[in-house]
Amino acid sequence: MNLKDSNLEITLQEGPKNIVAWIGKSEARDPSSVIIPYFKQIFNKLKGKELEIKFEQLKYMNSSTVPPIIQLIKDLEENSVTSTITYDKNSKWQVASFKALETIVRTMDHITVKGV
Repeated sequence: MNLKDSNLEITLQEGPKNIVAWIGKSEARDPSSVIIPYFKQIFNKLKGKELEIKFEQLKYMNSSTVPPIIQLIKDLEENSVTSTITYDKNSKWQVASFKALETIVRTMDHITVKGV
């Protein structure tokens, strides 16, 4: 099940390790209204499996996109879903955005954020 909202696409590839890829641009004023329901809808598919969330193909995200990502991270941690979040370490804006997430997940047991 994939999400397409304006210039943003989020894809789910199911398998022993589920892969969620963010593609395009997240420019909506209220992306939480679309992103949070999407993840609630697919959350049962994520439980009990390792998850990789890939942001390397995301070309842009506004500041309104950060809160739903933080909510997703909290939900994954609370439900003990072992997750790796990857971003493009060669993209200045991604490095700046995801360094903050690296700080947030330091106290979590199941979430890792890394540049690739």
